[in-house]
Amino acid sequence: MSGFFSFWVGAVFAALIFVNAAQAQTARRAEDRLVSLSAGDAAQRWAEFSSNKIACDYCMGFSIIHTPRKSEERIFKGVIFGAVRGDSVLTRILVRPDGQGDWSGDFILVNSPSGSKVFRMKGGAFEELPPDKWEKPMIDGLIYSPFDILSPYRHWRAEYEGPGRIGQAVHFYRLRAGGAESKETGEIRIALSREFNSPIRVERISKDGRSQRTLSLGSVKKVDGLWIMLEASLRDDASRDKDLLKFNSAKLRLKLPDEIFDAASAKLPEIPILERF
Repeated sequence: MSGFFSFWVGAVFAALIFVNAAQAQTARRAEDRLVSLSAGDAAQRWAEFSSNKIACDYCMGFSIIHTPRKSEERIFKGVIFGAVRGDSVLTRILVRPDGQGDWSGDFILVNSPSGSKVFRMKGGAFEELPPDKWEKPMIDGLIYSPFDILSPYRHWRAEYEGPGRIGQAVHFYRLRAGGAESKETGEIRIALSREFNSPIRVERISKDGRSQRTLSLGSVKKVDGLWIMLEASLRDDASRDKDLLKFNSAKLRLKLPDEIFDAASAKLPEIPILERF
């Protein structure tokens, strides 16, 4: 595998994570025995993961199938743009129910080691959302929130918990926010695959220790020479409702205009012709 492009929406979105061939080649594929990492190796593995950036500007089309336990499923459709500028991973996401009418949700997300930001279109202009609003659904009827897509925990304090298995060998890390964010958030428990150092599962844990949401990586596909994540499911662990994200089209290796990610601009981005999978 020449490269692995995994897309987090929670972990999936906001941080398409690129794992290069050198990392894959250093993985010990033949060893089945689970061995705990030393403090130095655990820190290095996390640093490599958290510092990865997307391989190119991109635009992708997606659908989200919302499946409640006690009512009928509903389909949402959208488009996501992504780019790296300096030390910031930039994301613009548009979403609407059933793919009909105006965009009900329009967000700009900035993921940076120096501080993350979320902007929402409201009344014809973008407004910045405070961190305590990041976990509200993007639009009514969804579980996915700006927090799930932004994945700010890539830059939180990471504590290595040890090895384990989720269908494959993984290493578990527990993440805690610092600064102002720590007042509004609980913790994150993330499982990174031993082989490719990419996310397999992300659990959102409340301040009282309960699991709130679980994000699980699904299948992947090679598009234009890069591996992208095709599916990811997000489950509300209290209600057992679930959102299944499916990417269905893409245009990679773009050069997107910076205006797409500029909160001072209210202009809707032009959607390129996307190649369907």
